[in-house]
Amino acid sequence: MCDVSYSEDISAKTGLVALLGHPVSHSRSPQIHNAAFRERGLDLVYLAFDVLSDDLEAAVQGLKAVGFRGANVTVPHKEALLPLLDEVAPLAATVGAVNTLVYQDAILRGHNTDVEGFLQALEAGWRRPEGETCLVLGAGGAARAVVAGLLAAGAGRVLLYNRTAQRAEDLCSAAAGWGEGRCETVAAGELNQALRQTKLVVNATSIGLKDGVKTYPLPADQLTEEHVVMDLVYGSGPTPLLHEAIRRGAITIDGGEMLVRQAALAFELWTGTSAPVEVMRRWMRH
Repeated sequence: MCDVSYSEDISAKTGLVALLGHPVSHSRSPQIHNAAFRERGLDLVYLAFDVLSDDLEAAVQGLKAVGFRGANVTVPHKEALLPLLDEVAPLAATVGAVNTLVYQDAILRGHNTDVEGFLQALEAGWRRPEGETCLVLGAGGAARAVVAGLLAAGAGRVLLYNRTAQRAEDLCSAAAGWGEGRCETVAAGELNQALRQTKLVVNATSIGLKDGVKTYPLPADQLTEEHVVMDLVYGSGPTPLLHEAIRRGAITIDGGEMLVRQAALAFELWTGTSAPVEVMRRWMRH
């Protein structure tokens, strides 16, 4: 599936940029990037493709064969993509996840703009997490970027919960050299206690992605006005988690701001041009 509006300006010379993920029908990335390309007068078009895991390698080869300028990568492919690339930038290699691809001189190189995008969004909505205890939910590619960002920014402890405990343990083991702080796993039965120790809560799971499904990734009734809650899931309004956090007086940060921040960094990698961040933010909310 692809998502793009036809324009008479599209020609055989128009460069192509893709989004690879599953699902992608909810994604705001096409409207954000196409608006940014128009604003900067660039002859580029951004397309979203729903790619199943079994088709990922073929999709990557297709990007190279057709000559795409680059791509974004979203769930569930951020980790699986690494062995399919020609080169991986140092940060992406350290984190073990990519979200941005650049194809140049027959080399497909993977980058991670999620780490800095997360930190920029967090600082815009609250502050840097230096010295804080933080609770992260999830252990996929987005969670890896969040944990890396928190530790790089000086978080004292990162408590990590994932439904599959082994994935959380593997991520904490990998994170041992990412900063001075500690990464520790918590079990489902320990989430109430973890919340009492935590200032910042970050949902890096896909729970909340489906509209109309009121599900929380943690015991939301334990949230208080002392918490800062960031949900990487974004939509037309607050997710169920953020809605409950707002009701309980917590500071909340919508995932749309991280989407814009990481998108701006990806835009600059593809184009070598400064991103029109305000335009991108406006179209994220459009």
